Amino acid sequence: MVALLLIILFLCTTMSSFSTVSGQSGTDEVVPPSQKNAPRDYWPTEGWRGSTPQEHGMNNETLYDMVRLIDAQDYPVLSIVIVKDGYIVFEQYLSEYLTAQYHHLLHSVTKSFAGTLIGIALQQGLLSGVNETVLSFFPEYEIANPDPRKDRMTIEDLLTMTPGLDWDEWSTPYVDPDTNTLMGMMYSSDAVKFVLDRPMASEPGTTWTYCGGASVLLGAIIQQVSNRSTLEFAHEYLFDPLGIDYGTWYLLPGGWYNTQGGLKLTTLDIARLGFLYLNNGTWDGTQILPADFIARATSPIDIQNALGEPFGYGWHWWIRSDLGVYFAYGRYGQKIMVSPEHDLVVAFNAMVPDDGYDPEFDLFRDYILKSIEEGPDESGTDSIPNQVYITWLIVGAAIIPVIAAVIYVSVARFQHRKPR
Repeated sequence: MVALLLIILFLCTTMSSFSTVSGQSGTDEVVPPSQKNAPRDYWPTEGWRGSTPQEHGMNNETLYDMVRLIDAQDYPVLSIVIVKDGYIVFEQYLSEYLTAQYHHLLHSVTKSFAGTLIGIALQQGLLSGVNETVLSFFPEYEIANPDPRKDRMTIEDLLTMTPGLDWDEWSTPYVDPDTNTLMGMMYSSDAVKFVLDRPMASEPGTTWTYCGGASVLLGAIIQQVSNRSTLEFAHEYLFDPLGIDYGTWYLLPGGWYNTQGGLKLTTLDIARLGFLYLNNGTWDGTQILPADFIARATSPIDIQNALGEPFGYGWHWWIRSDLGVYFAYGRYGQKIMVSPEHDLVVAFNAMVPDDGYDPEFDLFRDYILKSIEEGPDESGTDSIPNQVYITWLIVGAAIIPVIAAVIYVSVARFQHRKPR
């Protein structure tokens, strides 16, 4: 009977080791949440660590309600990554072709990377400040349409989309270089010269105009002050320190990097940029960006942008105060959303049509924030038995009576043979 008890105890202990499973893919351990504003217990340079929504105060069932809604409504959302307290708690790829390794075109999320490179150059002392004038970085060009206002245009004016240039890329489709200024730049012989040659429409710093050319100039300034390509600079001081698996960065006419919309990265890697900002520019003990740069970049300027309330604009980051987030925003639904209050980063890739409904803000409010407000599932749906555990239960239920019977028969025979 002692042997029987030992066997049963072993089986029960073994089965209990398979009792829970994380609610997402691509993770390798379940960890307790870090305290808000506490020092990080790891940095995802070599890879993100995984946990469950439940362990970090989120309602798992609400998050899966979001996935069911996306499927039911056929929303063109391709991937969602949620980082809570520094851990991947939710990771879903909703397209056959988009996996964790897929490098998706980020479109204008690239602009937030361009602004970040300016912050790095400030941290390194390559730039003395954002009040440096733009034309001073391009003495080799003979600029068309000279104007004293153009002489006063600064790096900060580029960061805030208030350069004062005559620029229109939103009122006409992105197809005609004669009517869409951005497309005119794309079809020019030199993208940087095209932007610098534009006539002025207003005093810099006074009027907000969505201007991809401003982002291109930011990338070109990095190349001018670092004596290396924008990509080489990004690799050494941003991608490699953060562990970003670089995909592709397209070039523009003249050999300049397309820092207004040409970067391709994975969903997991764009979340790293949000995590850098969430940590005030610090990464594993190194100050990559100045903390005051982060504060300025993620605070709305006083000048009204074209989208109006509740959207604000900072230094190449958007802000929605009603949701408590700042975010990078790219065409077709690419987003990095950062909520400092909740120690939260959410990354989306999508294929939302230009004239279609973009569901991601509603998904963020109605499901992701709601899952935090609701808290962990009372029913414990995060800690559901996995398939291995279920298999062990079935096998155990079948084998224990057999083992007991074998032991009983063996003991009976032994006692029967025992000398009297």
